Amino acid sequence: QGLSQIASSLCSTQKSASDYTNFDREFLSEKPKLSYSDKNLIESMDQSAFAGFSFINPKFEQILDK
Repeated sequence: QGLSQIASSLCSTQKSASDYTNFDREFLSEKPKLSYSDKNLIESMDQSAFAGFSFINPKFEQILDK
């Protein structure tokens, strides 16, 4: 077998955008939690890497608009 054949056999396929068959069932059964963010810690970090960057998830914008 060639390297590309081996690599392609290791790649999983996804049937649709909602295909979660490659995820562990225990992981999927966990309740999602928002990450805790310490405002002071974030403000103390160098934010220059994010200069000029802005992004708001369109789904989140829809929630805010309600």
